[in-house]
Amino acid sequence: MTDLLTYEWRRARSIRTTWITSGFLVAAVAAFCYLTVLALESADEQGLPLTDIVQQSITVNPVVLVLLASLGAMAFGHEYRYGTIRLTLTAFPRRPGVFAAKLVMTMAIALAVMIVSVLVGMAIAAVAGAQQSGSGISWVTLAWQVSVFAATYAGLAFTLTVITRNHPIGIVGPLLLTLLESAVIAILGERFEWLPRALPLTAMQNWFAGVDVGLSVAVLAAWMGGLLVASFVLLQRRDA
Repeated sequence: MTDLLTYEWRRARSIRTTWITSGFLVAAVAAFCYLTVLALESADEQGLPLTDIVQQSITVNPVVLVLLASLGAMAFGHEYRYGTIRLTLTAFPRRPGVFAAKLVMTMAIALAVMIVSVLVGMAIAAVAGAQQSGSGISWVTLAWQVSVFAATYAGLAFTLTVITRNHPIGIVGPLLLTLLESAVIAILGERFEWLPRALPLTAMQNWFAGVDVGLSVAVLAAWMGGLLVASFVLLQRRDA
């Protein structure tokens, strides 16, 4: 397993897109933090606490969503796109190990980039004049919500890439799923009141808002667990 993790780290580090995407993600969070502070000042509204600004600049930011998905889709996406998956599976024929190593490295990279993004976003917002204290969310809440958000969207991209064996679908799939959930809720939400609580990304937002926490966690875990199992089984049974 150590050899696989080392291999995956070297592969990810050697791909220029990893660094470019990570840089754009950090820049996107910093830019939205700065623009949020400026917008509140120009509107003469009471400023949001620093933690709220950073949290909203990440968890409701479609640019961050797409860039996170790009990082999540990269582990298998580049393999399928450039036809190197056969070489990888020849060098490491035990597919469960390959799957696990790629998943672990994907999550590690996504979380590491988000940590840097949060720190840079906080610094930018503080310099721009954001409130250092107030009734906003705590630092602990900010940390776990950003971590869950990053793991969810990176995981969605990871699994969709494996299931479809298509890199672009892995990148845009999480965004399309977000838009699809919004459309389904707008059309059918009033008729089927249970429906919003059964959708994964809505469940994640409900969890963040403290609504039906137990159910929301269970729904999100069930969806993500199901996608991981499906992608693992398909990787095992299909030809490279």
